[in-house]
Amino acid sequence: MSNHSSLVTPALLAACPAFVVVSLDATIANVALEDLRLAFGGNLATLEWVLNAYTVAFAGLLLSAGAASDRLGARLCYLFGTVIFLTASVYCGMTRTAIGLISGRALQGVGAAAMVTASLALIAAGFPDRARRSRAIAIWAMCGGSAMAAGPLVGGALLDLVGWRALFLINVPVLLIALYLGWSAQGAPVQRARSFDPMGQGAAILTLASFTVALVEAGQKSFASSTVIAALVVAAGGLLLFVWIEKRRTDPMLPPALFASSRFTVCCLAGFALNFGFYGMLFALSLRFRMLGFGSFETGLALLPLTLCLSGANLLGGAMVSRYGAQVPILGGLALACLGYVALAVGMNIETYGWLVPGMFVVGAGSAIAVTALSSEALSVIETSLAGIAGGTLTTARQIGGALGVACYGIFLGGADGVASTGRMQLALLTGAAVLLTAVLLSAKTLRAAEMAAR
Repeated sequence: MSNHSSLVTPALLAACPAFVVVSLDATIANVALEDLRLAFGGNLATLEWVLNAYTVAFAGLLLSAGAASDRLGARLCYLFGTVIFLTASVYCGMTRTAIGLISGRALQGVGAAAMVTASLALIAAGFPDRARRSRAIAIWAMCGGSAMAAGPLVGGALLDLVGWRALFLINVPVLLIALYLGWSAQGAPVQRARSFDPMGQGAAILTLASFTVALVEAGQKSFASSTVIAALVVAAGGLLLFVWIEKRRTDPMLPPALFASSRFTVCCLAGFALNFGFYGMLFALSLRFRMLGFGSFETGLALLPLTLCLSGANLLGGAMVSRYGAQVPILGGLALACLGYVALAVGMNIETYGWLVPGMFVVGAGSAIAVTALSSEALSVIETSLAGIAGGTLTTARQIGGALGVACYGIFLGGADGVASTGRMQLALLTGAAVLLTAVLLSAKTLRAAEMAAR
């Protein structure tokens, strides 16, 4: 009892509700897609952007948010991000247009990037003892994982009881509590080690947003359309500009020392693959269940095997890392998730929900086991001074994977008529499996080579 009570500090009490809201909003809108289609009359591309605007802004600003937290202080950055997220949530809940909702979701992503990086820094400052800090971070991660898992179910209940606007307005009381707790928390000492990189940040956002636009538009038109070609050209130009800017800086957003480690690099690629498949699958299954006549709450319940297993298997992943090291749970988790997507594709041929349950269980378990091990491996191979930026880079890779996964699944699903197509759904799921299989092979080669070198 005393160990747990000693963890109840203003730092942890502030960090947890912030991460709960950020994680909840990553999945809660999935069950509302059909309601949003009816409310705004948008096509599949509009629905993709309701999800992707949040993820793209979140992913694109994570590294700069880390620099802001270091230079301005974690407490100030936390309060600033919470105010942004609160304002954006109110705006999302009150807007009357699809463009307004997408803009509000992007603003939520800006606030989320600041809140997540600052909340971790608050925990680091509030728990100087390494053992207690590890337990505090585990509690923080569990809160976020549980919120992400609960998102579809909570969203379905709110939709049936109140309506889609409640999905965003429910954030308001939680964020007001977070503001109060953040004001009471002790901030980390202000550091000047990392400088802002506005040019590099702009190029990164331009690249990610343009590439996402290209994929979303390709699903509605074709890769030969002028819009898609122009977006791809802009994305390529943005990437070249980012590389040029970073090479000229003495303090780049992504320190080259990070990717000097092949093990760290493969962790980022595997994290990308996991979220690519998972976010795309969640988007597709949510639409599929609604098209099959499931209500909002029924859709949340239908996704429960996936989300519950996703939440519970984190503990198993941690135990496996402690006993076997990171290699076994990384490869095992990736392989399990890959098999889960294949099982879902097979289950799509049978017009019975029960045949999808095993696949959802396997995907959820494999993904959670692998994510826990990837986080441990990524931080263990990087020197302590780069731990913060290493964690931010891994999270960024995963969020980018999620945004591109939704966009790519949208290409396979096509328009409104494509959502109900079993063949297109199977092709999307098998693509997710192929991406994960690639990650398994790359991870196995890299991790085994590193193990042999260590001997």
